[in-house]
Formats: sequence, structure tokens, C-alpha cells
Amino acid sequence: MNLNFPPFIYSFFLVSGTMISISSSSLFGMWLGLEVNLMSFIPLIINLESNKKSSEAAIKYFLVQAIASALVIFSTFVYFLYSGSIISSKLNLVISIALATKLGMAPFHFWFPEVLEGLNWVNSLILLTWQKISPLVILSLFFHSSTLLILAIISALTGAITGLSQTSLRKILAYSSISHLGWMSSIMVMNSSLWLDYFSIYALTSFIVCLAFWMFNLNYFTQLTVLQDLKKKFIVFVNLLSLGGLPPLLGFFPKWTAMFVLSENIPLLSVLIFSSLITLYFYTRLCFSTFTLYNQNFIWSRDFYLKKNFYLLSIMTILSVLGIFPMALMFM
Repeated sequence: MNLNFPPFIYSFFLVSGTMISISSSSLFGMWLGLEVNLMSFIPLIINLESNKKSSEAAIKYFLVQAIASALVIFSTFVYFLYSGSIISSKLNLVISIALATKLGMAPFHFWFPEVLEGLNWVNSLILLTWQKISPLVILSLFFHSSTLLILAIISALTGAITGLSQTSLRKILAYSSISHLGWMSSIMVMNSSLWLDYFSIYALTSFIVCLAFWMFNLNYFTQLTVLQDLKKKFIVFVNLLSLGGLPPLLGFFPKWTAMFVLSENIPLLSVLIFSSLITLYFYTRLCFSTFTLYNQNFIWSRDFYLKKNFYLLSIMTILSVLGIFPMALMFM
């Protein structure tokens, strides 16, 4: 039996579900795409890494996503029954909450770090990036402004403050993602299209970070102290700081443009900047601790992959360091 064939099929339906959602002109079609996407991602979780953690993650992911999808289809059904009435005018509120649950926005975020902890780095990258596309596109069409702003503020603060106490690299990325969702949803309310640029750069920086963690086989903060090569440490932390939005790295560019959009709402912008500073604090804390602590015991490695792909990762790191300059020239 060819074990590589089923993941290819599931990946095809994973992409197809997202394409159905973002190209559909009806709420039912968007819901259908979300379901196809959901049911194709769960086998990928179990197939690529079959253990107790992945099985638990698959069950948690399915239950939360199924409840959120049920809210979406219920809202669609009520909208068609009571179109034009007071009830239908409040459905954006229900849809916003359902999609916020699907995205893992605070205060509906409790499942997100736990699910991410049970995945390998490939599935973690998919959950952090690709799985957010459909809910974000639908949310940009049917959001409830005041509700989304409240969720954005809670997400930005929760992601920043809760990430301070984490030692698992997956959970750190999870809470960082929650904080970024606060920025994206705030931009969505003020400017309907700029969030796409923010998400694109966030997805690129997340890809580079997950690739580095996978290549160096890193899962916990304590493992960072045993990296003997300073070049590897530099690559990991430049990309982490870029993901956190430290100027003048590439990750700072979307936050820079967001500041211009959100300049009309100073209290909201102040909260977002404060949360971003907290996020940068625990990234720089990781950086200082890793460069000052040193351990000779380096017992795991991916030498074959490092020799083949280290050059590629180095090029991506250069993009993360210098990428803000061509991006700034494009938007001037």
C-alpha cells in the first residue's frame, strides 16, 4: 500500500475547500468550503504523525470547528427565514463569533495552543497560515464592527500576556498568532483590503520560522541552549524577531502600514502597540537567554536536511532581514 497517496488526496481537498469558500457567492457555499477544509485537515493530522497527542489534537480540533460551523449554517438558515427583519440584522454578530472561534481569537482561543502542541511542524504551519484564509475572508465580508473590535483588543492583549509564561515553541507561536489576529481584525474593520497584505507577510515569516524549527528539530526553549552553531541561533532569532515585528525587519512592515490605517483610533492603536511590545519582550528574552546559556550536549540533529536546505533557509533569512526595503518602495 502506498502510504504517500492518501496525504496527497487530503491536501488536494484541503486546498479545494479553501478555494470553494473564498470564491463562493453564497453563505451556503462558504460553509460548504469550510466543511470540506475541516474534514480534509483532520486525516492529515492523524496521517502525518500518528500518536496520542495528534489523536487528541484531531478530536479537539474537530469538536471546536464543528460547533463553529454549526453556528455559521444556523445563522445562514435564520437569515433566509427572517430576511429583512430585526433578527437578520443581528446575524453578523453570531457569524463573527463563530468565525472568531474557528480562527482561535480570544476569548475563544483555549483550544488553539493545545491543538497546535499536538501537531508536527508541517501541520502546525498549515494551522497557523492556510487554515486561517477561509475564516478571515468570510469574516471580512460579514463582520460585526463593534464585536470584532472588542475581540481584536482581547486577542492582542491575551496573545501577548499569555505568551510570557510559555516554554513550548509551538505554544509561543500559537499565542503570537492570536496577537497577530488582533492586528488583522482591527485593520479589517478600518480598511477591508489591507489585512491581506498583513496576512501574506505573516504567513511568509511563519513559514520561515517553522522551517527553521523543523530543520533544527526544535520544540522547546531548553533545546535552544544546546545549539552550538551561532549561525543557527542567528537564523532562528532573526526570524522570530521579524515575526514579532521588530524594526527594521520584514515583519515590522505590516504593522508599520497598519499604524497609518489605525491612526484615527488612537486608543485601539495604543493597545495594539503595547501588546506588540510585550510580544517582542518574550522573543528578545528567548534570544538573550539562548546566547548567554551554553550546553555541550547536542544529541539530536538533522544533518542530511541541514546540508541540503541550510542555504535555502539562509536566503529566506536575508529576505526576512532586508525584505522591508523593497516592500516599502512598492508602497511609496
